[in-house]
Amino acid sequence: MALVAPLAGAALAQGGSQVDCSKATTTIERTICAKPELAAADRKMAAAYAALAGKLTGAAKDHLLADQVRWLTNRAAACVVEPDEMEECLESRNRDRTAFLEWLSEGAYPFISEQAIVKAGKVRGIPYIIDASYPQFDGGTVDFNAANRQLASATSEAAERVVPGPDADNDGGNYNAAAWRYEQAYTLHKPGPNAVSAKIGYDAYEGGAHGIVGVTGMLVDLRTGKAVGPEGVFLPNSNWLGELTRIVNAGINTPNLSDILKQPHRYVFLEDRLELSFNQYEGGPYTVEIPYDRLRPLLRVDGPVPR
Repeated sequence: MALVAPLAGAALAQGGSQVDCSKATTTIERTICAKPELAAADRKMAAAYAALAGKLTGAAKDHLLADQVRWLTNRAAACVVEPDEMEECLESRNRDRTAFLEWLSEGAYPFISEQAIVKAGKVRGIPYIIDASYPQFDGGTVDFNAANRQLASATSEAAERVVPGPDADNDGGNYNAAAWRYEQAYTLHKPGPNAVSAKIGYDAYEGGAHGIVGVTGMLVDLRTGKAVGPEGVFLPNSNWLGELTRIVNAGINTPNLSDILKQPHRYVFLEDRLELSFNQYEGGPYTVEIPYDRLRPLLRVDGPVPR
């Protein structure tokens, strides 16, 4: 790490983060250069970075540089996989990073960085892979510590569950099934001028017959730095829980629905709609989409998702 970060920082400072195919030396660089589609995606990502960096000065530019260096380091660690998986890894990471950089360039720079847990190994012969990214709010005017701790701890706890424990079935030392894994990625959204919403998708396998996929959400009020649950979005006397239960119940049959809808992580507040997420053991994977126009009378006027 001590060598990678300064070298990556120097490359970025010289005007780009794309691979120089005339000097490709690593397996990842050669893979990118060998496939025109990957090289084009890498150039597009680098162009998005350069366009955003060109708008910034001072602390904002330094923050972006540090975040891009960290992302390049994590990409190098995560995409050291089998050759048939490397292209997919590079394509998806460059695509997601391009979208993130373009999102960061909309309006005032928000000082949000990408953090990640990237590691792999074996326990008692069972391989595991962790590739999980999550956002961190770095703005200095309000205290985001509680929200950041929640994002980091939820990711860490989910990731640690795919590290096989001492009781994991390794078929007597002859384990040859799929690697245990935890993969997580996110997108950011602005449902209102004073809020950022994280939509976090995950795909996990902890042994057994099936894995689990799903989506969770976190809404952060930029005025307070706090994570906000549905009770902070909807009017307290509007019977919002009853109305959401009625809407969702028309499309999904799962017990204790009203109790499930009290859980803040079910809520993903996008720019134009609310998404409520359920996993495959609750009648899904399934997402109920509700346009804000349908919810307008229930919303707080001064809330993070304004009426």
